[in-house]
Amino acid sequence: MRFYALLPIRDEADIIGQCLNHLLGWADAIYVFDTGSADNTWEIVHDFASRDKRVVPLCKEPVFFSETRLRGYMFHVARQNMRNGDWFLRIDADEFHHIHPPAFVKNWMRKYETVAYHQYYDFRLLTSEVDAWNAGEETLKDRQRPIEDRRRHYTISRYSEPRLCRYRETMQWPPTVSFPFNAGYVARERMPIRHYPHRDPVQLERRCRLRAIMMSDEENRANWSRPELHQWTERNWKKFITPDDLPGLKFWKSATELPLVPWTNHLKPPHMRTVQRLAHAFCLPVLDRLRPKFPDDEKPRPIPRILVEQLQHELSEA
Repeated sequence: MRFYALLPIRDEADIIGQCLNHLLGWADAIYVFDTGSADNTWEIVHDFASRDKRVVPLCKEPVFFSETRLRGYMFHVARQNMRNGDWFLRIDADEFHHIHPPAFVKNWMRKYETVAYHQYYDFRLLTSEVDAWNAGEETLKDRQRPIEDRRRHYTISRYSEPRLCRYRETMQWPPTVSFPFNAGYVARERMPIRHYPHRDPVQLERRCRLRAIMMSDEENRANWSRPELHQWTERNWKKFITPDDLPGLKFWKSATELPLVPWTNHLKPPHMRTVQRLAHAFCLPVLDRLRPKFPDDEKPRPIPRILVEQLQHELSEA
């Protein structure tokens, strides 16, 4: 039984080294696709790959990020080495598994559960931390410190989505969906992930510029439901700063346990769960044959040259 991480990245130089060190603590292979970094993210990935063959750099190409086409393409490539009973995970560079997936599968999932949703603990950038940054009390040099030592305050997210799945050779993940069809029977427990999307003012400003420019492309916007409400359209990074007195804000001491979250809003009602379990136990190979495959000639959508030039210009100013 092996664990495969599928990791798309873009401009993550401040965190990618810590991310890969974390993943190498449990993953058997880490497939990395750089969607066009303007910093030295890709060079860092190659440095890791030169020292550990489990890091597999797929390519660096300016393409639009997509939960469907891009992640489906990465799965299509990685599955060539997967075997029935292996596990694969959707990963982002700003996520750290509070319980390593192999341990989660062994200790938190039942034998018949084959898909796990994540539980986000969203670590925030506080007003006081931005003030300290502006006063020079924290600088770019502090990025060398572990992120868990720099950002300690978090909120608990109710939102959840599938992240961990047991592989079977008949499953299909076409470019129209964000996770394989008929992925499996959903685990009751959620997999806890420490999430660090807002790490410092410089990183956050670059992130907002990048995503807002990407969302300005009409075809790309069409791939998102209700894009006008999506955080990717926000250019003003200061709107993501969290007040120190935000209700529900919690403090985490590094290397300690996080509070368990008993939410089950990711599960179907009991009567539907019963039907799902029967279907997943006996019908998946048949259902898989009815689903479309990922076309062999399908690729992530390239970013137009004029937009690539705009991104390089804007990000060089950030």
